[in-house]
Amino acid sequence: MGLNNIDTKQVVDFKKEIQKKPEDAKFTAKIEGDWLFEEGGAQFRSVVKVKDGTYTMEASHPNFAGPGVRPGPMAFGLFWFAACYSSTFVTEASLRNIRLTSVKTRVEADLDYTAQFDLGKTPLVNEFRVILDVKGDLTNAQAEDLKEYSLGHCMGMFTIKNPIGLKAEIRKI
Repeated sequence: MGLNNIDTKQVVDFKKEIQKKPEDAKFTAKIEGDWLFEEGGAQFRSVVKVKDGTYTMEASHPNFAGPGVRPGPMAFGLFWFAACYSSTFVTEASLRNIRLTSVKTRVEADLDYTAQFDLGKTPLVNEFRVILDVKGDLTNAQAEDLKEYSLGHCMGMFTIKNPIGLKAEIRKI
């Protein structure tokens, strides 16, 4: 592995590949899961492919009285935003040959369940905040530049900042 636990050679090689064949940069990401009906456990499960096999992800329905037996859907969404932003930041720092020694990411979301329970028309999510605590061989100007780069190049941040088309269908089987 390269600098900051990033395989920079793989990143550079992929960039060269898609410069030659831009269509290779486009694909559809998918996840599929099942609702679980057995009481007392997780309520949703998805099995995803990873390098050496599969990884099982499980979620609990949001438990308004406290944590469920597994993270709720919002935790997975915030995890996506935090992991994507961190990955973009650290990858770009590595490509710029900047050594980092610590990166801690926090993503916060201000939620309002009023509309979800048909008690008003307020937005379900009012604001996201992302906070990165970084240590390493970088100046404040480099950190700020990497922040702006990451906000503009992380797909998670893109989905927060830009409306995305949504198509939903239901099929009775």
